[in-house]
Amino acid sequence: MNKVLTISIAAYNVEKFIENALESLLIDEMEEIEVLVQDDGGNDKTGEIVKKYEKKYPNIVKLVHKENGGYGSTINSSIKLAKGKYFKQLDGDDWFEKDNLKKIIKILKNTNTDVVFTPYIEYYEKNKKTKLIDGFSNDYNGEYNTDDVLLKIPRYLNMYTITYKTEILKEHNIRLLENCFYTDTEYAIYPMAYCNTIYITHIPIYMYRIGRIGQSIGLDSRIKYYEDHIKVSKRLVSFFNKIKKSLTPNKVQYLQKYIGYMVAGSIGNFLILLPCNKENLQKIKDFENYIYDNNKELYFDIEKKSRLIKLLRKTNYKLYRILSFYKRQKFK
Repeated sequence: MNKVLTISIAAYNVEKFIENALESLLIDEMEEIEVLVQDDGGNDKTGEIVKKYEKKYPNIVKLVHKENGGYGSTINSSIKLAKGKYFKQLDGDDWFEKDNLKKIIKILKNTNTDVVFTPYIEYYEKNKKTKLIDGFSNDYNGEYNTDDVLLKIPRYLNMYTITYKTEILKEHNIRLLENCFYTDTEYAIYPMAYCNTIYITHIPIYMYRIGRIGQSIGLDSRIKYYEDHIKVSKRLVSFFNKIKKSLTPNKVQYLQKYIGYMVAGSIGNFLILLPCNKENLQKIKDFENYIYDNNKELYFDIEKKSRLIKLLRKTNYKLYRILSFYKRQKFK
């Protein structure tokens, strides 16, 4: 039987959550999906738990053991193995909303669009509250040309909202950085450059858990892995420079704004949080120089997106210490 949807699960040491993730996929239509669980070199019981599901559902669940390579490596591995018409990722500590997944499967069966947009729900671990995150107004529903809608979205399309046609990922050899954090932005940007049609629905399926210990969004993680954010930002700039001549004006504008958001974040949410000293100030200047040398338009564009960057440049970085202190206090 041809599979409608491949679901790639990044599963590194998620023994407390993986059963919940897998159970959320056991719908009446589960024969139409394949679940590739990427055990990313973990050392807990995640693999043992998944093996039980693989044995019970051999035509649906497949456990893939691999050396630890990070989120990007799990996506890369799953793209190679994927047999579904469409492809979607799921982190091992998150889950899908069952009833809505059924509805999305039906949509995927009956469309041939390049990418499908679905809202997602943030689940706050501390107080168990939820929040719906939708990118489009209810005026948008159904299939559109990407040129007609990408600039209408107030939020960028992130990995929680995206379901790609698998052949686009394979044909364009989509590869994410491995052994690196923050590659989810690569996943949201690279394939989108090749997507000409998009199906918009307001049915949320992704449940995104926020507040779990070990997530890479806290202050300590931002300081520890700041170099990863820089790597991804530079790679995005390089990709954009190579492909922009082949893109439509609207897609160029969308991707430039998205990459600009990432680049601005490298300074305003990572480099600025490092210990306040001359060495780390120089890191900010060096990164600024890199952007200026490689894409001047992007360099000036990020000033519009970030008041912090605007103040740094306007004062010739004399406000560095004050802004660094302010940002560090904000993230504590």
